[in-house]
Amino acid sequence: MKNLPWTNYLIEFVTVVLGILLAFGLNTYYNNLKEEERVSHFLEGVHLEIEENAAEVNEKLTYHKGILKELSSNPEKVILRLKAPRVKKYAWQIAQDNSISQHIPYELYKQLAEIYAVQRVLDQNSSEASIMMSHLNVLSPFYIVGVDVGEEEAHEFAKNVKSGWKPIFEDFITSEEELIELYNEVLIKF
Repeated sequence: MKNLPWTNYLIEFVTVVLGILLAFGLNTYYNNLKEEERVSHFLEGVHLEIEENAAEVNEKLTYHKGILKELSSNPEKVILRLKAPRVKKYAWQIAQDNSISQHIPYELYKQLAEIYAVQRVLDQNSSEASIMMSHLNVLSPFYIVGVDVGEEEAHEFAKNVKSGWKPIFEDFITSEEELIELYNEVLIKF
């Protein structure tokens, strides 16, 4: 027992511990690389989705500005039709379901969350306004049926009813412009 090679045992013990620590370190490094790759993949999907949404909102913004211009100059001739932007949110939902918020800067996550909140509100408002507009376009000529009104009074009625939609289109335009601004701010960060 006196001649036990304690030094050899100690060297073997240290070597085994270092090997285990190195294996854990390499495993952690590999997992972090995989996680960064995964986050990058999700962010690329969100980036593409925002680019597509920005193009869609820009297109509808141009249309809504044209309707607003017509409402200002010749409201009785306008057929009210709100073309709601069909913005997507699938990449964002998938990214959130995969806990992306833990792996990206807080400011970027906050901006992305704001974009998708504004999109959600715009979708809800678009749905409600579209329903109201379809009723107005179909029923407004019949509101004056049975009432003895002249052609000029009927035109004045149509003009007044449709002019009442100017603030709604102004609100949509403002929301769409806000959304475009948010898109541009985030796209710079990607």
